[in-house]
Amino acid sequence: MSTPTLEPVVGAREDTGWLDLARTVAIVAVVLVHVVAPAVNGSWVAEGGAAWWIANVADSAGRWCVPVFVMVSGALLLDPRRAEPPREFYRRRLARIGVPLVAWTLVYLAYRRWWLGEPLTAGEAGRDVLAGTPFLQLYFLYVLAGLYLLTPYLRILLRHTTRRIQAAFAGTLLALGLVDQVAEILVGSGTANVATGFLPFAGYFVAGWVLRDVALHAWHVRAAALTFVASVAGTAALVGAFTVTGGWDDAGRYLYDFFAPLVMTMSVAAFVLFRSFPVGGRSPDGEGRADGSRLAVLSGVTFGIFLVHPLVLYPVQDHWPLPDAPAAFAAGLLAHLVIAVVGSLALTLVLRRVPYVRATVG
Repeated sequence: MSTPTLEPVVGAREDTGWLDLARTVAIVAVVLVHVVAPAVNGSWVAEGGAAWWIANVADSAGRWCVPVFVMVSGALLLDPRRAEPPREFYRRRLARIGVPLVAWTLVYLAYRRWWLGEPLTAGEAGRDVLAGTPFLQLYFLYVLAGLYLLTPYLRILLRHTTRRIQAAFAGTLLALGLVDQVAEILVGSGTANVATGFLPFAGYFVAGWVLRDVALHAWHVRAAALTFVASVAGTAALVGAFTVTGGWDDAGRYLYDFFAPLVMTMSVAAFVLFRSFPVGGRSPDGEGRADGSRLAVLSGVTFGIFLVHPLVLYPVQDHWPLPDAPAAFAAGLLAHLVIAVVGSLALTLVLRRVPYVRATVG
């Protein structure tokens, strides 16, 4: 017996231009989270003060960024109608992710040793690589590599299951990711490594496909908007409460984590909201749109911005720490964000014009 539905606001969509929008906004949110980090952890401003609360709210509002990036990848790559042989899939993905993974791991290990001045030995560098965390944002490349490894097999699974089962599968994987993070951060049961770090993200990956073509009704969009606002407000309030009473510690870090309950609801809600935007265009092969629109161009350089933005942001933060006065802090925060995003965009565009180097930024 089928379930009755209301007249949809958005039906099952073939256009995926809204995914370009999600990528473009998400990269700004990624940079924002890294911009406010020194303020949130108390390095720049007093914990619990007005400036700190500005940073806390900004950080909370951007925590959906990486989960949405993962869901975008799942929405594009897990289409079970694509009969691409595993060997061909791996060949294409190796060219896209393998070269940047190796190149930027080496770049950032060198950056840590000779620019940031860390006394990094070869053994320590090797351990960080095996942990899948050679630098701030590079864990994401190792996450993508693991998810790509599973993609051909997940397609087969999705091809032979109903949407209900697919949704239950995504929910189960997300629940396992939540439990894994509780055990890691709050209980200290150990951390993931280069071979396992992608597994908690598998739920987001599958959820991206499940939500890609679902029919949205007006109440879905309203519920997603309310859920997003409530999740951001709840995250900021809880982080603030723990920090004010006990200082910045593991509780605050957990509440910001991609698998904290409120961040998970925030991320799914954000994806649904992007899904509801009436943006045209197609990206049938998962490699980006070819319609030449500005949004398509911006979406195409988000990967490069993700990779290079610390090289722009860190010098800015080193030479321009933000003051504790709320108005000046907010203005400086916005300036850091604009400089980091625009500077990273410019650097990415330059690197894409250099032979051989262009392969490292997608």
